[in-house]
Amino acid sequence: MNLLISQSPNLFFQPHMKQPPPIDLLLLLVLIPAQIALFSFGDYFLIILLLPYLALTVWRPLSDLAALPERFGADRLVFLLRLLLLFLMLLVTPIAVSARNIQLRWQADAGQGEMLDAYLQMHDGALQLELALAHLQNGVNPYVATYDHPLMSIWDPAIGVNPATEHLIYLPGLLLVSLPFQWVGTAVLGFYDQRLLYLLAFVLVVLLLPLTVTRPTDKLALIIGVALNPWLAQPVAWGMNDIIVVLCLLVMGLLLWKKHALWAAVVLALACTMKQSAWLFVPFFVWAVYLAARPERKWREVGTAVALIVLIMAVIVGPFALWNLPAFMDDTFAYASGTAASLNYPIRGYTVGRLLVLFGQVASDLDYYPFWLWQVVIGLPVLVLCLYYQWRQRTLAAMFLAASVFIFTLGFVSRYFQDNYVGFVITLAFLGLFPTFVEEGDWEIGRLRD
Repeated sequence: MNLLISQSPNLFFQPHMKQPPPIDLLLLLVLIPAQIALFSFGDYFLIILLLPYLALTVWRPLSDLAALPERFGADRLVFLLRLLLLFLMLLVTPIAVSARNIQLRWQADAGQGEMLDAYLQMHDGALQLELALAHLQNGVNPYVATYDHPLMSIWDPAIGVNPATEHLIYLPGLLLVSLPFQWVGTAVLGFYDQRLLYLLAFVLVVLLLPLTVTRPTDKLALIIGVALNPWLAQPVAWGMNDIIVVLCLLVMGLLLWKKHALWAAVVLALACTMKQSAWLFVPFFVWAVYLAARPERKWREVGTAVALIVLIMAVIVGPFALWNLPAFMDDTFAYASGTAASLNYPIRGYTVGRLLVLFGQVASDLDYYPFWLWQVVIGLPVLVLCLYYQWRQRTLAAMFLAASVFIFTLGFVSRYFQDNYVGFVITLAFLGLFPTFVEEGDWEIGRLRD
């Protein structure tokens, strides 16, 4: 490993580009224009920050370093400067955009701004969750209540009515996690916006990502690829809740890496009580626990992990389901599958369903279609292949990559698979494509034992 690159007096002018450009710089050159096009905000500052990042990358490339030297020197200084520039970019977008959207909503609620403009920058799911919290605190079952707030009607004008006014698709765990944040936000700030929780989760994800890799260029590239991914950044700014699941899965991976399988199961179970997309990760987690356990303890550890997940889900989800089981099932399952008693979730996004509607095989976006047939015929073989890949690789990175491929496949043949789900899948894929959860100097530590 060549750590003596700093000894060349003509470093700036030497042709380092016998190697390809560092992956962090390539990602930045692609994603900065995407951020500017997406948000139309902060373009001047982003370009100003990009230029010194480019200069530092050319002056002192880090891609050859397995890890930064222990003593403080030029390599560490350049890495920290590049990391600081990345944090400043994230402060411009999407953090500043999220803060601006929250401020616009706060001013509109206070009568100091245009209500329609403010709420057009907010996803209906975030507003619906705030209304659901109010119902819950008033003793009203949020899965029985309706969400006919006047501002809910500004979404989906083509359908004529927003189906979310009659269905709460989110699971109870998300309500219970949001509740203390609402109390604190109201007490400290005088108001609460659901996007505050998602913004906090985004910041925590950014801070945790560098802990999963060793090489400095991988740390930078992982932050760029995840946090500046437009399909993740925009949902955070709008108030879509996938970032909460991303945070849980990231923490779960870190705990599993440190061989705290039971705590990892607890975190995954909490994610499963918040959003159905986390359920699709469970087979890969269970498989990882099995592969990592000692031969004589494999089934015991798998059984304990599965029992924990089931128990936590039963404790958190069970009371809401039993409160009114038909209403709960209609909102959280039938609505998403297209078999609800009233309006169904529209066929949306990057799915085969859009092609079926386009070619007249499904009459309307709101009509039922048996997507579960596609998911069984295509999804099960893909699941087997992904688990086989995870078994061959026996790494935690392989767990994330295999899960991302499976979730993408199911999403493509499902009723809806929108931008936020694409961002979710790309995030999992990034955690699988980099040498994540591997200790410095020993690439086998991050492997799952036979």
